[in-house]
Amino acid sequence: MKLYYSPGACSLAAHIILNEINVDFDLERVNLKTHKTEKGTDYYEINPKGYVPALEINPGLILTENVAILPFLAQHDPKQDLIPPSGMGRAKVLEWLGYLNSELHDAYAVFFTGKLGDDEKEKAYAEVDRLLTYIDNYLENWECDYLVDDNFGPADAYLFVLTNWSNHIEHDLSPYKNIVALRNKIAERQSVQIAMRDEGLIP
Repeated sequence: MKLYYSPGACSLAAHIILNEINVDFDLERVNLKTHKTEKGTDYYEINPKGYVPALEINPGLILTENVAILPFLAQHDPKQDLIPPSGMGRAKVLEWLGYLNSELHDAYAVFFTGKLGDDEKEKAYAEVDRLLTYIDNYLENWECDYLVDDNFGPADAYLFVLTNWSNHIEHDLSPYKNIVALRNKIAERQSVQIAMRDEGLIP
């Protein structure tokens, strides 16, 4: 498999899960401004949508969108317990992925789409805070170690990556003590450390 990625982008979640599973994979960096890969390929020829991640499963077989890629990868090795095989547990993973993708991802993405005026920035911060408050309150009353159960999974990887964007938009996560605690636990995983180093995000 090959993951097309951009450092620190939402493709980092797929990178983390790839490190969790027992599979060989390659990485190819994408410049999202020029839409060229590091090998000089026109990225639109790989993914006409133009954004990351894109996962090449076999030559010519491309999967896009985190809500599809993350469950696909997580189920690769059932021994890993990254995603329940069926039932309510699996549905809860998909529920979280849908929420993170359609709500929190979009709320953060506003900051990266162009210069915001003061009023626009205030509203954008308020929306991020609203969504994080919901997640933090959920974790406050949740008895399991991770978002869905006691096993790390794709929703946790995605939440870690999205909230990492707070570092780039001058947003303070410290009021969300439950999210911070979960992030700290996720950050200690070898799969996360390797992915962050490979993408040049940590030394």
